[in-house]
Amino acid sequence: MSEIFLSLLDLQSRILAAKRPIEVAFLAVDLVHSLVPYRQAVLWGRLEGVIALSGAATVESGSSYVLWLRQVFRSFSGVTEPAPFTAMDLPASLAEQWSDWLPVHALVLPMDGELLLYARDDAFADHEIALLTHLAALMRVARRALLPRATWRDHLEVLRRRRIIALVAVAVALFPVTGSVLAPADAVPAHPVIVRAPLDGVVDHIAVQPNDIVTEGQDLFALDATQLTGRLDVARQQWATAEAEYRQAAQAMVFDAKAKAQVAILVGRAEEKAAEVRLLDSQLARISVRSPRAGVAVFDDPNDWIGKPVAVGEKVMAVADETDTEVEAWVVSADVGEVKGGDKLTLFLNTAPLSPIHATVRSVAYEASARPDSSIAHRIRAQLADAADKPRMGLKGTARIDGDTVPLVWWLFRKPLATVRQYVGF
Repeated sequence: MSEIFLSLLDLQSRILAAKRPIEVAFLAVDLVHSLVPYRQAVLWGRLEGVIALSGAATVESGSSYVLWLRQVFRSFSGVTEPAPFTAMDLPASLAEQWSDWLPVHALVLPMDGELLLYARDDAFADHEIALLTHLAALMRVARRALLPRATWRDHLEVLRRRRIIALVAVAVALFPVTGSVLAPADAVPAHPVIVRAPLDGVVDHIAVQPNDIVTEGQDLFALDATQLTGRLDVARQQWATAEAEYRQAAQAMVFDAKAKAQVAILVGRAEEKAAEVRLLDSQLARISVRSPRAGVAVFDDPNDWIGKPVAVGEKVMAVADETDTEVEAWVVSADVGEVKGGDKLTLFLNTAPLSPIHATVRSVAYEASARPDSSIAHRIRAQLADAADKPRMGLKGTARIDGDTVPLVWWLFRKPLATVRQYVGF
């Protein structure tokens, strides 16, 4: 009896000397054996699950034994007083595996949200249950005392930290940033001269190649003259016939009063045919189109034009100064509201991405246009800020258009909110 009393005092001193709650847990499952013999012991918490196992340094949370114990302890969760258990007290699904994991008899001791289980082959005697209940109460108090306690200073510190975090979050959300829009862009002629078809006809040949440097007055293209030449020959014959009829009537009016009345009509007809001949002569002179200025010929593949019918005024090509360029960007409809005249535009060329070119938005198209890639976008024209920094015509890149200053939260969530609004309609 004295040995049991000394073992109890030793165990109590160890419990009181523990520095951490986990030390008390391992004392509960390992050292109580010196007072009350058992084969297995388990400490379980409602939040932590299985905390400690007898004879094990760590708990393998994914093992079959631990998973089965979790289900068993859930069935014990309503226990408020020390109670012996056997497989008969469990649901059938759990009782089938009792013999695989635990001895026949078990004792469950409640510890304020935790349960302490001891199991062995023989039933526990009343004095053993009383001794284990005393130790469970002692270990419950020790574990509760070793848990960190929050003082009013700790609560104030938590509130202060939360307030600081909230203020920082609000400051970051309201931090002003420049709203920007990205768009594909390229360098286009700023003041091109459009060369159009002078009259209806068919393109006979193109005298220049795309991007050729041309001089003022140089031949660019010509229309087919076959139809005009035929019409001119017919008009000349009709003019000659009208002249002959006029001369004959003029001679006959000396002797015939009726012929005198026809002279005025024949004169008008002859003048009409003469005017038609002059018109066809002028049109025939214009079928060869010349460059109105020096520059670069801008058009597509000449083979696409040869033999193609054109109407009067239809654009065939343009002549532009290679260095007189501006920026043309295409902004999608979802972003066009963020762009307005006077905004700053920065062009990053594909050939020189580290050398940005600065420009100012000159115009924003109100209506969207179809692009060659079948997308719909609004045309943006921007004037280059530095005349000496104008890129060569035809270079492509990406334009960043900087708009008004907006809060960071608006810049981050503008597009997601717009997308959500399209679906929910708020």
